[in-house]
Amino acid sequence: MRNKFDEQLLQLNHEMIEMGALCEEVIALSSQALTEGDTALASKVAPLDSEIDHKEREIENLCLKLLLRQQPVARDLRQISAALKMITDMERIGDQAEDIAEIVAFLDGRQAENDALLKEMAKAV
Repeated sequence: MRNKFDEQLLQLNHEMIEMGALCEEVIALSSQALTEGDTALASKVAPLDSEIDHKEREIENLCLKLLLRQQPVARDLRQISAALKMITDMERIGDQAEDIAEIVAFLDGRQAENDALLKEMAKAV
């Protein structure tokens, strides 16, 4: 029984890593699209955000199954509860990146007045 639980915790860890990688990708895409004014690049963000949203639901379901079926304690419980908190933040990152991509589409290739400021902000993010 513990082996199955350990496998599910490994799966949870793997899913979290995949979601984090997606977040990294949308941040990079949206900031590059913003600094370059590239609407084609910005259009790639929305499908990735949808994938992040789907990952959030998958991970949340996995966490709830683990909590209900295994009733974890101590370290395992902290790991699962931390995952539940992190997926909410990561989902918001995807939403923010999509918002940035929408701004790029709204600007539609027009050069922003403060191009240097935008590049500096993107690097800071």
